[in-house]
Amino acid sequence: MKRLTDVGYWDKHWWGPASPQRLRFLYRDVDLEFVRLIRKLAGRADCRTLEAGAGGSRILPYLARKYGYQTVGTDFSHLGCRLLQANFALADATGGVICEDLFASSLRPEIFDLVFSFGLIEHFDDTRAVVSEHLRWVRPGGWLVLTVPNLEGWNGRLMKKLAPPHWSRHKVLSRRQLADMLKSLGLERVRTGCLGSFYLQIGTDAGWTGLEQWPRLARKLAPHLLRVANGLLSLFFRLLPVRPHFQMTSPTLFAVGRKQSTDNRSSP
Repeated sequence: MKRLTDVGYWDKHWWGPASPQRLRFLYRDVDLEFVRLIRKLAGRADCRTLEAGAGGSRILPYLARKYGYQTVGTDFSHLGCRLLQANFALADATGGVICEDLFASSLRPEIFDLVFSFGLIEHFDDTRAVVSEHLRWVRPGGWLVLTVPNLEGWNGRLMKKLAPPHWSRHKVLSRRQLADMLKSLGLERVRTGCLGSFYLQIGTDAGWTGLEQWPRLARKLAPHLLRVANGLLSLFFRLLPVRPHFQMTSPTLFAVGRKQSTDNRSSP
């Protein structure tokens, strides 16, 4: 199996420049929709929840603080883990942080009610292998939740054109591929969908090589202008009586499945 990223990539482009943050829903309604999805599946207040690839996560501290979930995050980046710890402290929440490789985990199998990752599995060429590692931690009857960036939509097209180095670190996955994979692993009640109404992103790091020919002022202003536009559009869509999630405009795809219970496994 080939990794499309390494620790250095995440430390340089994500965790090194980042500062502690709380989860805020104004600019990214995809975060709000993801929390709603988790809440529908989790059911009870003391849900034992694990996030794989949790470096810098804002979702885990929110779930712990707001809903009392028993949360654990695991990541192979020491900078990402320190940022997650800082996010827990900022949110005045309690959660476990384990800094280790996904494929050499010290966690006992089948102890979590819900396991999720938010943009992780697309960074491996063998998607089935990395999803199998997620599934190892899910208790019988528990839920697996996966999200990937919608690289077939507008956001993916923008990244492919303006940030080829980042694009090369991703594997394009469709809803059909995600559903077929979860079913092939024996999960039941599998469903997929789009998350978020609209969110476009232009970064400021060196990976956005397509911006090098832009005027300096445009390079500087574009990320901030997009941030304002994202916030206004997110607020507009949130006020609508329906949640418009479309294949081209939604920034994220999700797939969920339930691990068969012990009773189901033993039945003919």
